[in-house]
This record gives sequence, structure tokens and C-alpha cells, in this order.
Amino acid sequence: MAHDDRQVAGADTSVENILGDAPSASESETLGGESNPEVLPTHEPWRTIVHGIGVIEQVIGALLLAVILVLVVALVAQRYLPGVNFPQTGEVARLAMVWGTFLMAGYLMAHDRHIAIHVVDYVLDGRPLAAVKLAVNLFVLVTCLVLVYATYLLVAGDIGQVTAAAEIPLQVVNAIPIAGFALTALRALLWIAMHDVPAVLRRPETA
Repeated sequence: MAHDDRQVAGADTSVENILGDAPSASESETLGGESNPEVLPTHEPWRTIVHGIGVIEQVIGALLLAVILVLVVALVAQRYLPGVNFPQTGEVARLAMVWGTFLMAGYLMAHDRHIAIHVVDYVLDGRPLAAVKLAVNLFVLVTCLVLVYATYLLVAGDIGQVTAAAEIPLQVVNAIPIAGFALTALRALLWIAMHDVPAVLRRPETA
């Protein structure tokens, strides 16, 4: 009986060793839920408007993912169905992927979920770290504004061209990223005004 207890204890220990790197409850929430709160204005009605934009971005992103899934499945099915060929399928799937990338950039920026290298977080702290984040968000803001202007010039100078297969006007194709750049610039501005600048100007705490 004692031998069996030791076996159970050993099994428990081995299970603990195996699951030693399992995420805690807080880590699970971080991986599965909205761990990073959305950056929003403090005053109404702007707070509700910006949050509503975020909800619309989620809906559009989900719809575009569904479109990509359906079209890719249809593209594969065409390989096994004789006489069935829709060249528009691949083109629209590629455009949906590009549009989704641009349109979801602002949502990811709002939740601080864009791709980033956080090495500096382990080196700096306090006001220096806040200054680095301020510089990064300023760079994002300026870059997005430049891209909005450049894309606007591209759309304004359109000569009526269409895509090769689906014959979608290039003016429409190139206009959609403008919304993504503008919304990303808006979120960068909110991060700067509501988090970065106050963190830089905040007086260091004294022990």
C-alpha cells in the first residue's frame, strides 16, 4: 500500500514537472482574451465613437477572413472539377488578405497588439522607456500620415484601370488602405496624448 502511495506521489510529481510551464490563469486570460485594454478618449461622445470603430473593424476583419477561407476552398475545389475555372477567385482572395491587413492595423494598434520587439523593456524603465515609446508612436503617426497622403495621390491620379481578373477598379483597391492608415494614425495619436506624454512628464516617485 505504501508502495502504491509512492507511485501516486511520483506520478503527481512527474505531472507537475510536465505541467510546470503551463500558463497560469492570468496568462490564459492574456492568451485568450482582451488582456490589453483598448485606448479610448476619455470624453463622450468620442469614446463611444472610437470604440464603435473598433467593433466595426473586428466585424470587417472577421468577414474578410471568411471570404478568404471560402475562396481558397473554392480555388482548391476547382482543381478537381473539370471545366470549372473562375480566375477571379484567387485575385479576390489576395485582395481580401491585403485589405484585412490594412484595415486591422488600427485595431491592433488600439490594443497594443501590433508586432513589436520588447527588448528595450528589459533595459529601460520609467521615463526613459516612456520616451522610447513616445518616439516609436510618433514615428508610426508620421509614417501613417505620409502613407495616407501618398495613397490619396495614387487614388486621385487613377486613370480608370481595373484588376486583371475580377475587373475591380484600382481606385477602389487603393482607396481601402487609406482607412487603415488613418485609423492607425488615430490610435497612435491617442497613445501619444493619453499615455506616452503623461508618462514622460510624470515626476519620478521618491522613496
